[in-house]
Amino acid sequence: MEPEKRLRKASTDAEQRVWSRLRSSQLGYKFRRQHELVGYIVDFVCVERGLIVELDGSQHLDQTNYDETRTAGLEALGFRVIRFWNNDVLLDTENVLAAIAAALADTPPPHPNPLPRQRRGRGSRTASTSPVERQVAIDDHGYSSQTASDRRHSALKVRAQLYTLIRSFFAERNVLEVETPILSAAANTDPNIQSFATAFSGHVDSGSRRRWLRTSSEFAQKRLLAAGVGDNYELGRVFRDGEAGRRHNPEFSMLEWYRVGWDHRRMADEAVALVQASLALVGRNAEVYKTGYRRLFIDTLAVDPFTAKQDELRGALGSVQIHDDGLSRDDWLDLLLTHRIQPAFPRGRISVIEDYPASQCALSKIRAGDPPVAERFELYLGVHELANGYHELTDAAEQRARFERDNVRRRERGVGELPIDANLLAALEHGMPECAGVALGIERLLMGMLGSDDIRDVLAFAFREA
Repeated sequence: MEPEKRLRKASTDAEQRVWSRLRSSQLGYKFRRQHELVGYIVDFVCVERGLIVELDGSQHLDQTNYDETRTAGLEALGFRVIRFWNNDVLLDTENVLAAIAAALADTPPPHPNPLPRQRRGRGSRTASTSPVERQVAIDDHGYSSQTASDRRHSALKVRAQLYTLIRSFFAERNVLEVETPILSAAANTDPNIQSFATAFSGHVDSGSRRRWLRTSSEFAQKRLLAAGVGDNYELGRVFRDGEAGRRHNPEFSMLEWYRVGWDHRRMADEAVALVQASLALVGRNAEVYKTGYRRLFIDTLAVDPFTAKQDELRGALGSVQIHDDGLSRDDWLDLLLTHRIQPAFPRGRISVIEDYPASQCALSKIRAGDPPVAERFELYLGVHELANGYHELTDAAEQRARFERDNVRRRERGVGELPIDANLLAALEHGMPECAGVALGIERLLMGMLGSDDIRDVLAFAFREA
């Protein structure tokens, strides 16, 4: 039996999962699996776009030199090579597929490549580039030319400088830095987020034994707002179970801040200013594109997300094939955003999307109108979602109802209800001022600053190594 056929018959679970989504041109281009090129058998290749997708198991941890030689040989033919760990595919399939779709949308390199590839920084460089920028030179494919050890050292330095910048940014604006509990007696009821839980072994008088690691500092910071603390921010660690791979780590850093008397649009402007200042640390800048959620869908897909029938939304996915059992209207809208719209965002652009469907309100106010909209925004740097902000809900009764609806959805999904944050509801009843808030992922920002598509490049130690 030929080696290619033998490998196809022995496909791993990860390979089978990816192939089920690549076969029959589901992403708009034909892929071949277990295909021979220059003496190597690659996992998946799209010849038309010059793209190779490789899935790596744990054995690749010990064969770095071989993989680099193999990649160099394939790139010499003009192919781009992107790699994913098997666990990334199994735990985070949709993000892996989104990364492949984004790579397909990029312009392929010349084929064949007539000269050895020159290492050079992404974008224009001048003699005045900063020391930080020189530390993180990026090659033609967006990957650092440094060794893994050098990349880690550079990322740690840039992270430290970013933290200094953040604290200076808010000190100049008279926003108070706060520190709130990491362990809570309440949990995040959002059915799309999984929380880590632990147990307290001390005296029962100390409170509930069952505790949850926070997924955000939001609830505690809102309690401080209700207590009269005023504008505040927290820069700290948060935790989310079940999220590990190229774009997620179960433990990560989040910057969250609140501004009294502001709405979501004003908060979006400040978030853009902070991202631009962060990019300047590494000698980069980005154009800014702002649009409404409705306008974005109409301009890119010719679909009105507020009025289109569900069949129209399904049809707008084009060649992307999805198992549609049990999907809601919001699920279809989210798929269109993540599979058709987001992958096409330019790498060097800050994209801000405002005013979402009311059904996606989360913890934001809903503005009356035809149709009503949730007063929230999302900020992207390139294809990566960076921040999520709200014109914050201040109505305690409505907040309780939303928590309860979350638990209904959790029960329907079979993932179990979680305790509602009674302390937050009490604070809202006491009176929280009108405000806007935003949460920004530090690792995602660092990825954008350093030109990386892998969160592990900006961590001291990723989950596997912790």
